[in-house]
Amino acid sequence: MKTNRMFTVLRLLVLGMMVAGFSAKPASAQVFQGKFTLTSTTRWSVATLPAGEYSFQLDKDYPGSRVTIFRGTQAVARIMSGSMNYIKSGRSEIVTEGGTVRDVNLPMIGVSLHYPTPNPGHRAAPREPQLAQVIPVAAAGAGR
Repeated sequence: MKTNRMFTVLRLLVLGMMVAGFSAKPASAQVFQGKFTLTSTTRWSVATLPAGEYSFQLDKDYPGSRVTIFRGTQAVARIMSGSMNYIKSGRSEIVTEGGTVRDVNLPMIGVSLHYPTPNPGHRAAPREPQLAQVIPVAAAGAGR
């Protein structure tokens, strides 16, 4: 009788630990917050952002590195990066080309995100080379 009760208590403890382990968020969650200003309408992946001040939150633990963009306190876009590289130096910046975000470089957290430029289609006229525009990124306060 005493053995059955001990076995039941042990099973409940193991079950409780498993539930706690599955529901806990990893302690290594990497979230970075920054802010930037667009001087003209800019396309960022599937989003078109009018000129203005923005902030963003980068969740590196999300597969593909998800960026949530805010205008004021309202989320206006959630964008997945095309690819991610690790960098150790340089300026924190958003690089645009032809009015489209191409790269987001954040050396302070060791990340460079690349966004593919939209393909205009095979019937479009050839495009002339565009000069890249660099938009500085400043780290923002923690928490949202």
